[in-house]
Amino acid sequence: MQLSCHPGGTAGGSAARVRLCVAAGAAAASASVVVGPVPAPDIAQIRRDVALTADRFNVGAAALADDPGPVVPTATGADAFTIGGFTFDPVNGDEEGYALVHPLTSAPPLLTLGGGFALGGPMAGQEFEVFNAADGTDLGSINTSVVVANLAGFTNTQFTVVGAPPATDVPLPTVGSVYDVFNLGGGFANVYTAIVGADDEPDTVTDTFVTPFGNMDLTPLFGGIDAATPLQPGDAFAELQAGAAGGGEDAFAIGGFTLDPFTQTGGSITEGFAPVAALTGVAPFLNIGGASIGDATHGGIILAPQSFDVYSGSGDAVTQVGTITTSEHVTNLFGMTNTQLMVTGGEGDGLPAMGTVYDSVNFGGGFTNVYTATPGPDGVVTDTLITPMGSMDLSALFGSIDVAEPLNPGDAFTGLAETAIGKDAFSIGDTIFDPFTGAGGNATEGYTPVFQTIGAPPLLNIGGGVATFPGTSILLQLAQQSFHVYDGTGSDAEQLGSVHTAETVTQLLGLTNTAFTVDGVTAAAGVDTADLPALGSVYDVLNFGGGFANVYTAIPGLDGAEGTVTDILVTPLGNVDLSALFGVFDASALLDPGDAFLGLDI
Repeated sequence: MQLSCHPGGTAGGSAARVRLCVAAGAAAASASVVVGPVPAPDIAQIRRDVALTADRFNVGAAALADDPGPVVPTATGADAFTIGGFTFDPVNGDEEGYALVHPLTSAPPLLTLGGGFALGGPMAGQEFEVFNAADGTDLGSINTSVVVANLAGFTNTQFTVVGAPPATDVPLPTVGSVYDVFNLGGGFANVYTAIVGADDEPDTVTDTFVTPFGNMDLTPLFGGIDAATPLQPGDAFAELQAGAAGGGEDAFAIGGFTLDPFTQTGGSITEGFAPVAALTGVAPFLNIGGASIGDATHGGIILAPQSFDVYSGSGDAVTQVGTITTSEHVTNLFGMTNTQLMVTGGEGDGLPAMGTVYDSVNFGGGFTNVYTATPGPDGVVTDTLITPMGSMDLSALFGSIDVAEPLNPGDAFTGLAETAIGKDAFSIGDTIFDPFTGAGGNATEGYTPVFQTIGAPPLLNIGGGVATFPGTSILLQLAQQSFHVYDGTGSDAEQLGSVHTAETVTQLLGLTNTAFTVDGVTAAAGVDTADLPALGSVYDVLNFGGGFANVYTAIPGLDGAEGTVTDILVTPLGNVDLSALFGVFDASALLDPGDAFLGLDI
């Protein structure tokens, strides 16, 4: 893995920011990195660090500077809200309010996720002063890890309690408890809680649908989804255990092998799967744990490693052929568990090839979808739906979705091609982007491959993104891309210079979405920098195929002004302007957790 640090001032502000760029290539070390515990993060420092990058995302510097004085948090504060007997009033530094959150993955306007818990701490922290909802008594303060999701313009905020004062006679939300609000607008919202039981008591899960006409208790529907507990990878393979040959009670059959999970801690080996902590979530709808940064098979960072004994054969002829290590991604969607395994190493002969992907999603009731992908030019993708009535081969439907290979950002732009400029060039509005890698005389036309960050194939495959290292303002760019920029169309277009971007590539059932955010600008000789895309500008294209694509842009405003958001559906029959529908979501701005609570009486 190659790490490079680039200190530099943010646009419009004097604060220095360090960008930690993460790139893993063929020449990287062969040993993967497994992240262990790190010192507890300083939540206050996280808030300060997010503020340092605010001006890059067009959070008005004047708004940050015009401080009329501290606002003491109260049970009736402007941002206060009540859930489950507690009133929470957010605190940001010395005053009431929310700390803004940097995006983790971006596919606007469809889905943007920010915050989460990784690398030993919260990537976005939020402090709350907590009050008794009945009488307004101040109970104390808690620290939380925050996840903010924007789904087609609707905001979901989830916070998990990560720090509270030592146990006293004063009741406070227990550490590990999860609170989630999904604001659907118009006074409608879903409010979910998973409260960790004290003294080893069971957790308590509730789900309430809030409406202007009264509330609906959805706990019977979602009460079995406990976001406060770690994810259980083995739940995805329950229907495959019957086919296992050899191994223990958690062994399962997949891809012609039997895999038997074990966990090694020091010199001790424990049979079974290691639970996986949540990375990000939108409870009770979605919970994601595990992930990888860079190439997991060549020096990448693995957030959830899992080892297996591997068996081959069946019946009396079964033999153990060795052991493998894997990078594990676990996704819980409406209570259904999906686990993806990518082989990252092994000892023995006849083992699954390095980079092989195994994935299983358990729908319940005897229904399971099993996906496999082997790497390389001769790699094979299979997809089988197991049912109580027999199995169905869906490889013809999903065989083109190969998550054993890196994601190709260019697949999103095929309908916008400008081949007169370059084979991979494309246009958005009046601007042409021509991708390249390297610099100077070593520059090469084309895209940098993007390695998977989160996987649940064939449904979801996300590569790239930008993580915030806990307790710092260090941004880990998981995928980077440079573009030559031209003004105009066709061969007469004028080259204005180049831009450097942070990139996220998302595949949804094989449809590719690529988003890139401008974080560096170099003007050509005689060209004003103002003629190039502004720092913080976001461009996103979702390619539906057949000449249909959605093109979204969010351009930051100058001097604290609001950004300009456009959304155009490109079709073979003409374009449709959807800006009125999706223009409310500005992906060039940091995410605001408080948006989930606007207009709600909770």
